[in-house]
Amino acid sequence: MENKKVMLIGATGSIGKRLYNSLKEKNYDLYVVSRNTQRAMEILPGAVSYIEYNINRPDELSEFMNGIKGVVNLSGAPIFSKWRGDYEKEVVDSRVKGTRYIVEAIGKCSIKPEVLINGSAAGIYGYSENVAATESSPEGKDFWANLVSNWEREAYRAKDFGVRVVTVRTTLVLENGEGALAALVPYFLKGLGGYVRPGSQIFPWVHMDDEIGIITSAIENPNFSGPINSVGGNCTSRIFSESVGKALKKKSGLPIPGFIIKSLFGKASDLVLKSQLIKSEKIESLGYKIKFSDINIAMEDILKKKVN
Repeated sequence: MENKKVMLIGATGSIGKRLYNSLKEKNYDLYVVSRNTQRAMEILPGAVSYIEYNINRPDELSEFMNGIKGVVNLSGAPIFSKWRGDYEKEVVDSRVKGTRYIVEAIGKCSIKPEVLINGSAAGIYGYSENVAATESSPEGKDFWANLVSNWEREAYRAKDFGVRVVTVRTTLVLENGEGALAALVPYFLKGLGGYVRPGSQIFPWVHMDDEIGIITSAIENPNFSGPINSVGGNCTSRIFSESVGKALKKKSGLPIPGFIIKSLFGKASDLVLKSQLIKSEKIESLGYKIKFSDINIAMEDILKKKVN
């Protein structure tokens, strides 16, 4: 009988919720790890178990991991939040120390999971508007590149236990009511939406359906291994803004000055103000075909959906 036991960590986030529902429809047996198990039960009903996330007790987590097919780790403090006080430390520790905790739990299992699929980010490559970064490109040297490099290093320690490891280097994930679009759409509906200056900076993006498809393929296809760039396409800030306006049938408003983005999001503003061109040299060769590669078609599909 096929092993369909999967543990989801960070399942109450935007990607996690969609992945949970998608795997549930495919009759997976799901184990949810959350800091707030009561909330997880309410928004993700029907899991086999709801397990408390306790970074100091990997031994407790390992008891539930025994015999699991796959572990999907999507945990991490939100990037697009107000960077005040110790928030930078929280962003780093929730990823690096959080992944260390999961790998320590894997190491304590008597029957190890087949695969660890760990969240990651295309920020590992640094910034460029002229050269496309692929999975074989060198790492950058800025804050984000260092963070993602350390994050992935913790995940790949699971290979020492004979576990297949996949790091999904995610770009800007597009979903109605979530992430960047949750912040942008209300302004467009009021006629106030505009591109972020200068407008020529390049955004790599991926439709949520493709993000879920790539993660699911990584669970099911043993040929998925190592870093995978989760990207549907690349477009400028101006074109991105225009695609939102077209999908909502609203005209764009005034451009948004960069200093406003910096004041709101601190270091995360780099992801909006600087250019990054991302492609994947692995996805199609592994048998996954990207469903959405045109930003206008993707945005039309996303914004016609009801917000959950």
